[in-house]
Amino acid sequence: MEFVARDEVIGLLSELGVHEVVETEGYAYLELSGNEDIVHLHLAASSSSTPPREGASVIAVDAERIAHAVELIIHKLRLSQVILFPVAKWRNVFDAVAFSLADNEEWQAVDTAATVELNTRDPLLCEPGDFHTLNALIEALLRDGEGAEQGLLITTTATPLVVHLIPDGTMLISVGNAVIADEVAETFSN
Repeated sequence: MEFVARDEVIGLLSELGVHEVVETEGYAYLELSGNEDIVHLHLAASSSSTPPREGASVIAVDAERIAHAVELIIHKLRLSQVILFPVAKWRNVFDAVAFSLADNEEWQAVDTAATVELNTRDPLLCEPGDFHTLNALIEALLRDGEGAEQGLLITTTATPLVVHLIPDGTMLISVGNAVIADEVAETFSN
């Protein structure tokens, strides 16, 4: 996992129709736009208090499946890279998982390198060797996260896809291609 240049990544994502939206509360989100084929999925554990987006297909899943949803999507779509953005600042995410990931050597290497990045929203690039650490991060956020400011946005430059992980047991997925959306939804219908 490594931090990468924000402007360059935002430029690449905009070519796929993924745009950043900054809210007045200081939160920033990624969303797909300019495509009528956008499909929204709302994965929700029983603990979820987040209402579904209008028109989203709601899929009830247990909390453990939420934790592994990103891993399933990565494998289903054969992604070789994913990019992480914090909803607020990285400090919120790092603080939430500090105790749970204290013994995770790979995460500790990211934590050490992140001292300059903690008060930013600079993206974190994950490649296949990092996916197990990403999964550990997601599990820790779902277990220890307490609010929307500890949310995580996951995307890729390979396909129009935005995943918003909310620590209350919710995963909002937007896909800009109906065929790919069917593949993603099929992953959770079993």
